[in-house]
Formats: sequence, structure tokens, C-alpha cells
Amino acid sequence: MNTETRTSILGGEIARRSWLGLPRPVLITWAATIGAAVAIYVLGGGQPWAIGAAIIVMAAVFAATMEWRDKPSWAARHAHTMRVWARRRRGEHIYRHQGDPCYGDPDRDPGWALPPPLGNTAPLQVAGTGLDDMFILRHANPGERPTYSVTLAVDGVADGLRGDAAYAASSTAFGMFLAQLARSSSHIRGIQLLHRSVPHDMTPHIQWADARVACLTDARLAPAVESYGALIDLASPLAEEHRSFVVLRIPQTEAFMAETTRLARTKHANTLAAIAQLVRDETERATRLLALAGMGRVDVLGERRACAVIRAFLDPSFKIDRHRDATWASCWPSYIGGRDSVAIGAGGRWQTRVGYIRPRSIAAVPLGPLWLAPLLTGVEADPGDDDTAPAPTIRTVSVRLDFVPAHRARAAARGDFTSDQARKAKEAKRGKLDDGSTQVLASASDRRRNDLVPGSGQHGAIYAAIIAVTGRDADDLDRACLRVTEAANESVIAEIDWARGDHDVAMFATLPLARGLAATPYTR
Repeated sequence: MNTETRTSILGGEIARRSWLGLPRPVLITWAATIGAAVAIYVLGGGQPWAIGAAIIVMAAVFAATMEWRDKPSWAARHAHTMRVWARRRRGEHIYRHQGDPCYGDPDRDPGWALPPPLGNTAPLQVAGTGLDDMFILRHANPGERPTYSVTLAVDGVADGLRGDAAYAASSTAFGMFLAQLARSSSHIRGIQLLHRSVPHDMTPHIQWADARVACLTDARLAPAVESYGALIDLASPLAEEHRSFVVLRIPQTEAFMAETTRLARTKHANTLAAIAQLVRDETERATRLLALAGMGRVDVLGERRACAVIRAFLDPSFKIDRHRDATWASCWPSYIGGRDSVAIGAGGRWQTRVGYIRPRSIAAVPLGPLWLAPLLTGVEADPGDDDTAPAPTIRTVSVRLDFVPAHRARAAARGDFTSDQARKAKEAKRGKLDDGSTQVLASASDRRRNDLVPGSGQHGAIYAAIIAVTGRDADDLDRACLRVTEAANESVIAEIDWARGDHDVAMFATLPLARGLAATPYTR
């Protein structure tokens, strides 16, 4: 039986549908400016100087906030520059680990107990609740609802001799998994998918090969053993290991707290124990659904394993599975943020650069289940030269998904479709030739409207994709970013928008902390 290959179109949202295609803060600024101009005119009694001053104010604000050719406005660029300058002045771009030689030096160490980008994030105290093995992070940063997160390690979809039908079935199963989590009965309101590519640790295989060779007694096998050893030496620098993780994001909503109160009352437990119990129940449900979706083995990570993952994501010198000495307080390596990258480790051994994959950068073409494979597993290794050893391209791809309930998603799709059809009719009435932008927007809203028809079981989603690339020095990082960009182009991603001056903050969106999206009217 042939299974039709599932396709999706992620592109199409190439512009905002707000008035003039501008973000809401800009429109609010314009409204305030018009009010200020009217006040100047009234207070000036309609004098020519008052009219001129009002016109100058409105023109200046318009020129400063207008976006040209999808580039940030002058005001946005300078606000970002001032933000970076203020952070550097306070020393928020520097963190020193206790083992760093500069730790405690007032001239080089600002003295942060934890990296500043973490904000108000800390493990939930579950000791004595009967759920001591759970590692639950509580995020309570200003301006957003407190949330809880749990990290899962998954095998992912098996590679190898699989046909399109098998990948289509896996894609369908994962879509059903997302739809199950998006239901109103679930407290999980979003997930983060992480794919980490690092040099493969050949030590276990080498130890296994040594044990096998030690059992050989026939001297005629010596050439074969030497050949196999040479093959290992040749493949070791270029071998790549891929690891996948899923982070569950559970916001502290009114329904969540009501269920927590019920658990605390029925089980005669305190609030922390009830919260941990509810998070554990949601985690067990998600783990079961992931296994049914064909994601292979799923492990819920405790504190040491989760902290080891965070440490290895930041500093490739540490292995992901070496977790004996990993704790929340000690898993953060030293780093110094720069304009083009962030130097990680004592002495800045590693250089990391972070980039954003904007939705408009993804081509509006049908995408199959393997559309992202070139970026995940197809990036070429660095062949090296006389001064640099060959090595795989170290990178992390993070995708944050926030679920939108079906009724909200349908309302948004209906409004966008109505707006797009009105724009098409208006342009046709004026006889204006479309450059394709209006048609692409109309197609995107029409697809969403058809996908979200009542009874389909589908829900909406808002997503953000971020990639972090790590090199051994500045030149190695530049070459690695070039290879990643080429692989992204093969994945129909037009461009990667690299961060400017705030890589040390952006890299925390590529850690298993469920970061990377701000709350919207559809996800609150």
C-alpha cells in the first residue's frame, strides 16, 4: 500500500497584515506623534511656527520608524545599539565560572552568580515531595506568565533504508502528537525541538575494538587489524553525532492552578508537591504520545543529565552524556559576548554565532518530511589544512512551537483571509499589477482557513527557528557559518539573519529552556 507523502507550506507569511504592514509598537508611536503634533498646533495657536514644528516632528518620527525593504528601521537599529551598549556597560555580556582563572577578579569578573540571560529561572524545589527524581525548571521573568519546563531526550526517527511512505507515516504520527498536546485538556502549551550535531565520541568503539583485537591469535589478521585502525583514525575527526531533545513548556494558567489546588486538597500535599505532580502527569502523557509517534526511546532527564546537556550545548569540550559532576549551579561555562560571536570557555576556546530563521526566509513551496535534512544532517565537515585539523560542523537547531487553540486560530485565519481578499479586490479595482506578494499572502491565509475547518482536529501554531554554530576560532567559525548557510539554502531557507552584538543572549534560545518566542494575543 502506498502512503501519500505529506507536504506542508511554511512560507507565505512574507509581510505583516497590520495597517501599512508595520508592527504594533510603530503604529502606537505614530498615533502618539499625531497627538503630540495636534497639541503643538493647538498650544501654538495655529501660528506658522507651530504648524512647521508639528510637521517636522511627524516627518522625523516617520523617517525614524519606517522600515524599508524588510530592514529594521533607524529607530529599531539605534534602540538595539543602545541596549547592547547598556548591557556591556553593566557587564551582562560576561560570565565567569568558578573554575575560571579570572573568577573573582573585579576587573574581569562582574560577579554574576548565574548568567544574566537566565533571569528568574531556577529548579523547582521538589525535595521531600516524593518526586525527587524530577527536574522541573520554573521560569518567572518579568512581563511573562510563569512557566515550567521539562527536558526529554528522544532517539528521533530512525534513518537508513526508509522510503517516502515510512517518512510520511512518521510525519503524520508526529502531527497527531502535536494535535493531542494542543487540546484544551492538556496543560502543555508549547514545545521546543532541539537537534544537536557534535563530533562523535569514538572512545566506546575504540575500547570495543581493542578488546576484540586482544582476543585474536592468528598473525595473518594483522594487516586487516592495521587497516581497520587506519580507517578509524581517518573517520574519527569527521564522524558526526546527532542528538535530539524535546522540551515541554507548561504555563501557570488559571486552569493549571485550579488543577493544582484540587490535587493539593485531595492528596493533602503542599502547593509545590501538587505542581510537581501535575507536571509529572503531563510529562508522562507526552512521553507516551512521543513513543506512539515513533520517536523511539524517550527519557525524562533528571537534574544531572539535563545540566550536562546544557553544559555540552554551550561548551563542546564536555560530552553530552558525562553528567557525574553536572549541577544547576556549575553547568554554566565562562563566556564573553562580542559583536560577531560569543567566546566560550576559559580563554575563549570556542566561538559561537547565533542566527534566526525568519518565516519569510522559508520558500512558499511544498515541503516534504525531509525538507530540513540538509541543515540537520547534511552540513559538510571542515576538511582542515596544515594548521587546522579536520572536524565536523558543530551546530544546534532549535524550533520553538507555541500552540494556538483551534477557535483562536480559525478567527485569525478568517480575519487574515478577509483582509487579503479585500486587498486583492482593491488592487484589481485600481488596475494595479500585483508583483506576487498579495497572491502569496492570500494563498497562505486560505491554506490556514482550509486546514482549520471545524472537525479537522487541527490547531494553530506559532513557531520560531534559531541556529547556533560553533567554531574553534574566528576563521573556523566563519567557514562553519558559510557551510551552514549553504546547507540552509538546500533546505529552501533563503537566508539566516545572524544576531548583531547580542549573541550571548541569543544562544540561550538554543538551550533546552523553551525560550525563543514572546507571548502573543493568540497564545496568552
